[in-house]
Amino acid sequence: MVLHIICGAGEPWREGVAGNGEAYSGGDGRMHVLFISDGDGKYGASQSMKQLIGGLLEYCGDIEISVVLPARVRTAGYYRELGCRTYRVMYEPFCQSIMEEKWKMPFKFIIRGTEYLVGRCCGVPSLCRKMDMGTVDIIHSNSSREDLGAMLALKYNKPLVWHIREMGDGCYSYRKGSIKLMNRAAAEFIAVSDAVKSHWAGKGLDGKRIHKIYDGVAEEGHKKKYLRDADRKIRFLMVGRISQAKGQDQVIRALGLLKEEQKKKVWMDFVGGCNGAYRETLARMVKEYGLSPSVRFLGYQNDFGKNIRKYDCGIMCSLTEGFGRVTAEYMMAGLPVIASDIPTNRELVFGNGNGLLYQCGNVLDLKEKIAWLLDHPYLLEQMGKKAREHALSHYTVKLNAELIYREYMEIMKGRSGKGL
Repeated sequence: MVLHIICGAGEPWREGVAGNGEAYSGGDGRMHVLFISDGDGKYGASQSMKQLIGGLLEYCGDIEISVVLPARVRTAGYYRELGCRTYRVMYEPFCQSIMEEKWKMPFKFIIRGTEYLVGRCCGVPSLCRKMDMGTVDIIHSNSSREDLGAMLALKYNKPLVWHIREMGDGCYSYRKGSIKLMNRAAAEFIAVSDAVKSHWAGKGLDGKRIHKIYDGVAEEGHKKKYLRDADRKIRFLMVGRISQAKGQDQVIRALGLLKEEQKKKVWMDFVGGCNGAYRETLARMVKEYGLSPSVRFLGYQNDFGKNIRKYDCGIMCSLTEGFGRVTAEYMMAGLPVIASDIPTNRELVFGNGNGLLYQCGNVLDLKEKIAWLLDHPYLLEQMGKKAREHALSHYTVKLNAELIYREYMEIMKGRSGKGL
């Protein structure tokens, strides 16, 4: 079911006053949401925030958005072009990923830890010297990794929407008791999948305040021309950071197990930033399996979405995902997906309808799924259309923005009803 919310400027979204006696907004009748980013604009969380903000501004006309970015991030121009006020502040996420190159970890731990401590002491006062927090209606933290939004919400008694986009495993934290802080500070949590919702409830997050809303992805990548020549190579694509957690090595091993006549039918492109040691391992594997003529590493490419429709099938081999944004992008472009059977992928991919699931980590099973598509190329169009239909009913930017805007409205109505 698609929800449509009419929120034109001529119909105020709320009545009442805030807890400090001021009007809910800055005076122009619009809801003012302050977004807190947690990092750069390359990968999933930041890309999802960009599209969410764009969707809110396009489909919910009575909203004003400001964006806070870490001082080291250089993506403010994108948000300013949308009409957002932007503020760059010294702060770092309290939760940091563990690097695959272990020798770098001590340096990261010290550098990021110092930046986090500085930000924890100075981030809130620094931001409040630059903007008037009295005009803010809702704070929206974009991931579970940062706590600046929580500190602002507690200091200024503002409702906090905390977006949970990742499982939060395989990381180290500079803050003890983060679950307690999250439960204390947030009015609501938005989980990007049922798998994420269940996972965080198991960690101790208040399950009654966790609402599942899938991310939205752009619709511009629609695949209009499907493979029809059975003798033509099938073009496979895998998008994502080159790392062991994403499983590019599983794909190469699976391709290497194909029969020689099947290998001749494959074209495989990997798109994503490279980790040096792992990238070298993959290159050696490609050479050992005799795949050099048909496998390419294209590196990180900004705005690659418009090129997805040139391919025939997307591959997702991650060991863990919060949502699987790339999977949704494949489907939106009309590509069937071969995906590992982790819980999140099971939500998005439904067997032979819009893709194929293989047992995570089982290279032989992955090889069988690839071989099946190579032997049944005429089914690519049918599966791709089903994938596109499913994406249009679940993962559009418009639906994502409308559902989240509805949550904003419910939060503000609840505060008004309590006399806050």
